[in-house]
Amino acid sequence: MSGSLVLANANVIRADGSIQTGCDVVVRNGVIEEVLNREERDLSCSDRSVNTWEVCDCTDCFVTPGLVNLHTHSPMTILRGIAEDVNVEEWFNRKIWPFESILTEKDVYIGAMLGIYEMIDCGTTAFCDHYFFADKIASAAFESGIRADIAPTVFGMVPNWREALDEASLLIENINHKWGSLVKMRIGPHAPYTCSPSVLEACAERAVELNVGIHIHVSETEKQIKDSITQYGKTPFAILKESGVLDVPCIIGHGIWIQEEELSYLGDDAVFAVCPKTYLKLSSGFGNLYRFQWERLAKDEARRLDQGNYEVSGESSCLGRLEEPLKIGVGTDGAASSNTLNPLEQVRLYGLLAKDHLGDASAYPLKSLWQMLMNGHLALSANTGDVAPGYAADLVVWDLDMVHTWPVYDPLASILYSADARNVRHVLVEGHFKKRDGKVLVCNVEELLKESQDIRDRLVTEGPKTSELKY
Repeated sequence: MSGSLVLANANVIRADGSIQTGCDVVVRNGVIEEVLNREERDLSCSDRSVNTWEVCDCTDCFVTPGLVNLHTHSPMTILRGIAEDVNVEEWFNRKIWPFESILTEKDVYIGAMLGIYEMIDCGTTAFCDHYFFADKIASAAFESGIRADIAPTVFGMVPNWREALDEASLLIENINHKWGSLVKMRIGPHAPYTCSPSVLEACAERAVELNVGIHIHVSETEKQIKDSITQYGKTPFAILKESGVLDVPCIIGHGIWIQEEELSYLGDDAVFAVCPKTYLKLSSGFGNLYRFQWERLAKDEARRLDQGNYEVSGESSCLGRLEEPLKIGVGTDGAASSNTLNPLEQVRLYGLLAKDHLGDASAYPLKSLWQMLMNGHLALSANTGDVAPGYAADLVVWDLDMVHTWPVYDPLASILYSADARNVRHVLVEGHFKKRDGKVLVCNVEELLKESQDIRDRLVTEGPKTSELKY
C-alpha cells in the first residue's frame, strides 16, 4: 500500500456525535487529508489513479474515530476468570498479587498481545496501560502497530521503590525519544494507598523532569477515602494535589469516590477513566463522580441555551470554570476484574447505571456517552479523536446492517447500546489496517492462544505465591 487510501461513500460520525452522510474520507501518509461530500468528491477524484490510491468501499457503513481504552492492565488477560466471586480485599491479597508474583516477562508480553488483539477486535485504536514489565507491553504494542500510552507501575510500599522509579525513568526516556509516535510512556505510581506522600512527590518531580504525565489509581472505593483520612488526615485527592501529581497531565484510574470539595484540586489536564464493570464485579459502589458530572452537564447545557444572561467576569468567571464538565473517559481495567476489554461495553454500563442511580432516564443521553468515548483521546499526546482534516487516521468502520443492530434509527444508539465486535468491519491506526473485513491482522491468533494456554497450565500447576504487597 502506498499510504494513500480513500474510505469511499461512508457516513461519518464526528467527535461531537454529529453525522455527515455520503462522504469520502481521504487518507495520505497516515493523516486524514480531506473529508469530501457528494458534490466535492467528484471534483477531487481526478488525481487519484488506480495505481496510486487504494479505495475501500464503505457504502452504508459509519466511519468514526477509534476507541480509546483509557485505563487497563492488558497482560491481565492471562488471569481472566482466576478471581471470581470474592471481595476486593480477597481479590488483591489471595488471588491477583500472589499470582502476579510468578508472572514472567514472557507471560506479560503474551498477555499484552492477547489483550491488544481483543481491543483491536472491539474497535480500540489506543490504550493506556499501567503494569510491570512495561517494556514487554511496549514491545507488543509496537509490533502490533496500535497506539499506546504505558505507565510502568511503581509500588511505594516495597523497599526498592526508588530503584523501580529510576528504572522506569530510563525506560521512559528510551521509548519516548526513540520509538516513534505510536508508543509513549509516563510515570505510574500505583495509588495513594500503596505510595506514601513522599513517594508520590518523587514521582511528580520525576514526571516534570521527563516532561511526561502520570497515570494513577485513586479513590476506587469509599473505604480508601476513610483509610486515607485515618492515616494521613487528608483525602486521596488532597494528597495528590499537595504532592504535585495533579500539576502534570494525569490519567485518574477510577476516581469515582471523589469528594465534592476535591473537585477544585483537578488540573486542566486531568482525565478520569471509569471502569464500571469492575465496580459491579467487586461491589465497590458507583461513587459520586457520575452525579457531579451530570450536575455540571446540566448547568453547561443551561448556559449554552442562555448565553446572553450568563456573565463571565469576576467571581462568575471562576465559578464558571469550576462548573465546567469534567473530563471523563472510559477504561476497562484488567480482564481479571472486567473479564473483557471493550470500552463500548463499559460506557454502556456507565450510562445505564447513571440513569438508574439518578432516577432520571434522560440523564447521560447518547451524545454525552459518545463524548465520554471520545474523551480518551484527550490524554494522548497525538492528534487523534475526530474524522476531520489534519487528524491521524485512527479510525473504525462500523457495519450496522446486522440483526442485532437493525433497524438503524439513530447510529449512535445502535453503536452505544447494541453493537459489539461483530459490527467492527475495519480498524485503522495511522491509516494502516489492523482489522480488515472482520479479521484482526496483528498476529497469528492460533499461536497466541496456544502460548496463553501454556501459561494458564503453568499457573495452575505452580499455584499462587506469597506476595509482599498488601491491600
